[in-house]
Amino acid sequence: MANEKPVGNKAGKLWMMIGLLIAVFGVGMTLMTNTMNAKKIDTMTEQCEKDGGEAIVSKEKNFLSTNYSFKCKQ
Repeated sequence: MANEKPVGNKAGKLWMMIGLLIAVFGVGMTLMTNTMNAKKIDTMTEQCEKDGGEAIVSKEKNFLSTNYSFKCKQ
């Protein structure tokens, strides 16, 4: 069998494209998750206030993500 190698640097470009797609997908999923969590916190805050409580929301932003802490005092 002949030793088959990719012509030029096509294999390297392919892996760069795959890595770029994975990175874009990861950032997109992170941003989508942050948006969904923010909507959930808003809904929980409204529900707590409807029940006569006081919502305490703590928000900690990181580079791409946001961490929430939620408490409802009655």
